[in-house]
Amino acid sequence: ILVFLKDLGIEDNQLGTYLTKNYAIFSEDLENLKTRVAYLQSKNFSKAHIAQMVRNAPFLLSFSVERLDNRLGFFQKELELSVKKTRDLIVRLPRLLTGSLEPVKENMKVFNTRLFKIKERHLFLTYLGRAQYDPTKLNYISLDKLVSVPDEIFCEEIAKASVQDFEKFLKTL
Repeated sequence: ILVFLKDLGIEDNQLGTYLTKNYAIFSEDLENLKTRVAYLQSKNFSKAHIAQMVRNAPFLLSFSVERLDNRLGFFQKELELSVKKTRDLIVRLPRLLTGSLEPVKENMKVFNTRLFKIKERHLFLTYLGRAQYDPTKLNYISLDKLVSVPDEIFCEEIAKASVQDFEKFLKTL
């Protein structure tokens, strides 16, 4: 297994750190490890990228091909990424494949929620005739202000309306 890791691209001075984090790799079948690397290569991850991913996510090779495939599919589908963008993301952040998906799902939920909130606020501003996003024009509303302030400040300072009016408007959607 040590020779396998070295052939993969883990340098001598990195082996100690790697094995400290994933000493259980010694209980893995060598053929399974080779199969997992072959799977990643079949997905067009280069040898250098695989070595980088294994260094940064030491448990990566402990995941079955099926689990790796499910994780790659999850990120590609849920984030609506191309194959190349999925690969680039995983090379940069390989722990996405080995970590829990719950924080990722939670962040995605927050992001969709945020998109919904932006849409609500935009529709309200449009209804009021105040949806003006051109910075060269009067009454410009920055995207940052649109999304980052609480409803009270949004209503008073941006929409120039009451929170009650905003809430009534939301009920019509």
